Amino acid sequence: YGISPTPTSPKVKKKLLSMLPNLTEGDRIVELGSGWGNLAFAFARQFPTCKIVGYEISPFPYFISKMIFITLPLPNLTLERKDFFQIPLNHVSLVVCYLYPGAMLRLKEKFEKELAPNTYVISHTFAIPGWKPIRFVQSDDLYRTPIYLYVYKLSLKK
Repeated sequence: YGISPTPTSPKVKKKLLSMLPNLTEGDRIVELGSGWGNLAFAFARQFPTCKIVGYEISPFPYFISKMIFITLPLPNLTLERKDFFQIPLNHVSLVVCYLYPGAMLRLKEKFEKELAPNTYVISHTFAIPGWKPIRFVQSDDLYRTPIYLYVYKLSLKK
């Protein structure tokens, strides 16, 4: 997609994990563009009864994340080398994104076609154009990284 994977900093990851909604056993969390696996592994540890799937299309970060997974497996985590624009999102409870503005614009359309009402979406650095977050914070890192939490349908109201 012409953009290099960038890991989430520890401060941003900590703030992002603190914003998450209550999830229940069996809920499905997907990370779109899981890169090196930084967030996917953190979600799998924080939500051991949820099913976590990280999607990454770029071969090198995917390979690295799979090597980490082989040495530190988590039973609720799956990493897949797939184009996340091609996977259905209609049965997820939470979508996690750290992408770029063009991808967020494309995902907005995909979300509005596929997400079930009340699905959570959390994105750091880049907002979903036209959606209103139910919660917005800035991390206390050097860049004051913005983190947006949305609930599909609620977030469409201005």
